Amino acid sequence: MKAVFEKVAIVGLGLMGGSLGLAIKALKGPPKVVGIARRSGVIAEALKMGAIDAGTTDVAEGVKGADLIFLALPVGAMAEKVKEMIPHLKEGAIITDVGSTKESVTQSIQEILPKSYHFIGGHPMCGSEKDGISAASESLFKNAYYILTPTKETSAPAFKRLHSLLTAISAKVIAIEPKKHDHLVAAISHLPHLLSAALVNLAKKGEEKEESLLLLAAGGFRDTTRIAAGNPDMWVDICLENDKAILSQIEGFERELGKFASAIRAKDKEALRKALHEAQVARKNLPIVTLKDIRALKELTISVTDRPGAISDITVSIGNIGINIEDITLVHLSEESGLVKLVVADEDSAKRAAKVLKKKGYVVQISGLYEREER
Repeated sequence: MKAVFEKVAIVGLGLMGGSLGLAIKALKGPPKVVGIARRSGVIAEALKMGAIDAGTTDVAEGVKGADLIFLALPVGAMAEKVKEMIPHLKEGAIITDVGSTKESVTQSIQEILPKSYHFIGGHPMCGSEKDGISAASESLFKNAYYILTPTKETSAPAFKRLHSLLTAISAKVIAIEPKKHDHLVAAISHLPHLLSAALVNLAKKGEEKEESLLLLAAGGFRDTTRIAAGNPDMWVDICLENDKAILSQIEGFERELGKFASAIRAKDKEALRKALHEAQVARKNLPIVTLKDIRALKELTISVTDRPGAISDITVSIGNIGINIEDITLVHLSEESGLVKLVVADEDSAKRAAKVLKKKGYVVQISGLYEREER
């Protein structure tokens, strides 16, 4: 990875920050990784684990000379931390984050960050009910979806460099607009956490009347409520940052749950069976993460004009239909135009991506990456 980044700084050494450090240090020829934390004891543990090469409690010292900076902090604290580090940033430095909400963070940081630096929002869709540096794992990001949220201001070379590092640690990278990201994760991440917490609280109140209730909790209850063990402070931050989208999802869930209640009151077997069957089919059709077959990889070659926002437009268009990009290559033919080469998992993904891009006016060609390399 030395050709991509020489020094990476990680601000915050909890589960995410520590896991990023371990994953990056496991690469062949890794960059220097510096950890920044409030407590020296956390830094000492991160050093002992091999998650960082050096650590400091001084943000200015930690980010000095860094090519890439990860913000592994509560979302509400990120903008102020960026303000603090701006005078000490290396020219052209890339800043990204691992926060669970993106629109407000992206807007607030882009407003204060000079144009000579780059911010690209990020959200790894992985985690654990455990937190802290002791829970960090080198394999946390392997085959996990990692969302990036580029905007019209996003630099194509900066996006490519960050994308290259994330795919190197085996993450599956998808690009989505910040606002759309927040609506999606409210449904698939934030609401499930609140439901999990509500179920545990309901059971706890029931235990006051029936002491053995929680003792009888079987696998289904434990699996459903596992995420309720997450850090409350972090989730308070997430709920207040993404309040509109979460409230919308809560209202939608109340309507769905109300349908079940109505069917049960009316003893309507068909309505109940239909609702349960729809859920069963949808659950069985959830995508399964599998190891990619290199022989199936396809490359899309896209002709582009040299204009701001092109990389965001292309990657977000593909991400919106659920396709992750395995690799990106930028080929500048002239000052006015160039080529973007994207590698995707298989022919179906390539055809769907090409269809979307062609509708937007791009000229796209598909080729078999494996066959090309064999020749």
